[in-house]
Amino acid sequence: MKRIRKYHKWPSLIIGFFLILFAASGIVMNHRNWFSGVNFPRQLMPPEYSYRNWNLAAVKGNVPLDDNNQLIYGNIGIWKTDKSFSSFSDFNAGFGAGMDQRKVFTLLHSEAGNLYAGTLFGLYFYNEGIKKWELIALPEESPRVVKIAQNGENLLILTRSHLYTFPDRGSQSEVATEIPVPRAGDDDGKAGLFRTLWIIHSGELMGLPGKIVVDLVGLALIFIVLSGYYYTFLPSMARRAGEKLRKKLRRINRFSINWHNNLGVYGILFLTITTITGMFLRPPLLIPVAYARVNPIPGYVLDHSNRWHDKFRDMVSDPASGELILSTSEGFYRFVPGKDTIAYPYGVQPEVSVMGITAFQDLNDSSFTVSSFSGIYQWFPHRNLVLNYITGLPAVSSGRGNPFGSVAVAGVINQEDKPVAILDYNAGWIPLVKDIKKPEMPGFIAKLPVSLWNLALEVHTGRIFSVILGDFYILYVPLMGLTTLLILITGVWIWLKIRNKKSNKKIQGGQNHENHKAASGPESTL
Repeated sequence: MKRIRKYHKWPSLIIGFFLILFAASGIVMNHRNWFSGVNFPRQLMPPEYSYRNWNLAAVKGNVPLDDNNQLIYGNIGIWKTDKSFSSFSDFNAGFGAGMDQRKVFTLLHSEAGNLYAGTLFGLYFYNEGIKKWELIALPEESPRVVKIAQNGENLLILTRSHLYTFPDRGSQSEVATEIPVPRAGDDDGKAGLFRTLWIIHSGELMGLPGKIVVDLVGLALIFIVLSGYYYTFLPSMARRAGEKLRKKLRRINRFSINWHNNLGVYGILFLTITTITGMFLRPPLLIPVAYARVNPIPGYVLDHSNRWHDKFRDMVSDPASGELILSTSEGFYRFVPGKDTIAYPYGVQPEVSVMGITAFQDLNDSSFTVSSFSGIYQWFPHRNLVLNYITGLPAVSSGRGNPFGSVAVAGVINQEDKPVAILDYNAGWIPLVKDIKKPEMPGFIAKLPVSLWNLALEVHTGRIFSVILGDFYILYVPLMGLTTLLILITGVWIWLKIRNKKSNKKIQGGQNHENHKAASGPESTL
């Protein structure tokens, strides 16, 4: 029993603080829209989180306005600059102050001269009259717009789950019409195991009520940790306190340890499921589940009537065939809107990091560039050919499950629809042609804050501890998970032992009482 207590006590004292960080950051991550307006000063982050040379996915791309001016966009929002990137002015009016509210995935200067932005929280139109971005309503809740493309006099709007056509008339009041995307030709009716574990871990499996349940699990974990610390350090506190305060501390301790046990024992199933699923959402345990597929849980989020729910990532139009090419979480597909009844998968397609595609564009020569953290590729779909865009050699896969290639492309800078520079996640701006120089990153952009959600993500995944642990931070989540399971198991073991001991004492006490009555003989009725 003493050994079991040690296995419960000491690991708890060591990782308790980190468990509080897990729980608190998880609650923030579960409700991104609630916390989207809250920022955290970048200056208070470790040096590795400082912007240098446009790194850390600061910029995703650029869009020309005229011969002398252009817009850059990405995690920093939208900024107006000149042709040589020498001066910058804020172009974010209307988005809100939160960095999450300024997270831009796609930007289009339409043929009609209108500006549209696809953001984390919807589709925006730039009103030249009031010099502000205005939200355009789409027929879905919380749309994450990942691509806006020109399609004649209309626009194509791609969200994570739907494709729309939208009139390019420069009006906020226009109505988007959905374009049905046919079922994938290789659809097996299954869901990704990674995605399944993700929505179980977050509670999204059951929508908002499920998220609230997981939030309560997080709050319960925080209470369990704090009450455990209180129970451990109470004796030393009580010795220094007066008699009156000592009694009060003991009452608080009885209350807290009672709920410590109740929450730990009766919440063991939720705590265990949350711990185990979380362990498989980060490398190295992520690798074996990243591409595995399972049957969707009937009646829940993944068992969706829309088989493309939360799968779209990017899109281009193929002028040679009239097809739309969709980049999804399950690969590339092509179809002709209104004609094809199946979205056809490509047999040969470029590698895309599990972290997702970052750029997809037409080069106007029957080829396309595809960028992600796996690198940048030139893809000739009609020739079944993929080249490394930088070397011009046939592409070599970096291996399934590897989130990073030799170049982690977070963004691409174009001139006349051709890539002239890439933005590596770590190194930042890398020119691809000789006459393009690296522009200096202005201090006022480099000092932009971090969204609270992104801070929570760095804490929750353990990446923020890479400052101390180096590359070994990758083991942070699985080791924390295993230690948490040890704490949970030993805690329940101790509780069962104590309960059984109390039950045996009660039984033994009852037997002693009966034996005493029998030895004394029958009570007198007089």
